[in-house]
Amino acid sequence: MLSSQKEFLCLFGWDDFFESHIDIQSPNLVSSFLYPARVICEEKNLYRVQLGLSDVRWASVSGKMQFNAVNRADYPAVGDWVLVEAPDQADRGVIQRICNRRSIIYRKQVGSNADMQILSTNVDYVFITTSLNDELNYRWIERYLAVAWDSGATPVILLTKSDIYSEKVVDALSDARREFPNVDIHAISKNDFEKELFFREYLKEGKTSIVIGSSGVGKSTLVNFLIGEEQIKTQNVRESDGKGRHTTTSRSLYVSRYGGLIIDTPGMRELQLSDHIEGVSVQFSDVESLIAKCRFSDCQHQTEPNCKIREALADDSLSAERWKSYQKLAAEVRHAKRKQNKELAAEDRKIWKK
Repeated sequence: MLSSQKEFLCLFGWDDFFESHIDIQSPNLVSSFLYPARVICEEKNLYRVQLGLSDVRWASVSGKMQFNAVNRADYPAVGDWVLVEAPDQADRGVIQRICNRRSIIYRKQVGSNADMQILSTNVDYVFITTSLNDELNYRWIERYLAVAWDSGATPVILLTKSDIYSEKVVDALSDARREFPNVDIHAISKNDFEKELFFREYLKEGKTSIVIGSSGVGKSTLVNFLIGEEQIKTQNVRESDGKGRHTTTSRSLYVSRYGGLIIDTPGMRELQLSDHIEGVSVQFSDVESLIAKCRFSDCQHQTEPNCKIREALADDSLSAERWKSYQKLAAEVRHAKRKQNKELAAEDRKIWKK
């Protein structure tokens, strides 16, 4: 293998996990012009793939992959490592296989469709960005944290625009760290990005991070700094309601100024959960621990004796807002799983009849 190819693989996050699933030095791969590449952009059934330090080209999925695909997860997504047939004389490659994914960040497809929409794959850190303006909402953050925890990546909360809302920074950080004690939280300002040394830790060479959040919270401004160039358009929030405008229209992967990789995403007006049951359990482990201690395994937390949830609500060790948030997200996940599991749907119907 050429030294430049080794450098590319190391820089773009190829490691023992992917090596264990694919032997990239197999004679069969070389003879058939199959090369490992990382998907850096997706545009209308075409994929921009990086095959080397200076080798970037468009690729489409093979006819066999398209024929065998059952749902969206069977197609490549930004962040995927894929095997591409890419003869030297060809301008466009053909994706023959998706390598095993280390992590998948996804949400329920907007609308009634139960299919998932993959935001990215093979991510190490999830930067959950939210502005320090009046719309700062911990319940909204809990939803994003459930998605992040479920993926297997590590979430990091970024409270943006601390220069504009400087009077809120101290209290907001204190409140957020009390709400989310197991998550790193940082207040950042576009004027001081260079002083934020923690970015160097998250964006080490070989690591991949994704920036998610609503429109207008400063995601594109942050990503422009992290990649070291004004590549993404930015817009101010609307003065009428303080809400953001969409600036990023597709997901793209870039090499950051610190050596690691960063994925930018369009602003999301809603984030619907699918079967993110593990993410909800991690985010609300304290709540589920209380539920497990209730006297009755089927406790409805209303009038039953020795209900640990009602006791925690009474002594304020569990806030009513957090309990309502858990109920809402858990019900959302249960609803999504009922669409996929007929036995679960039948079980729930029996409970409703009782």
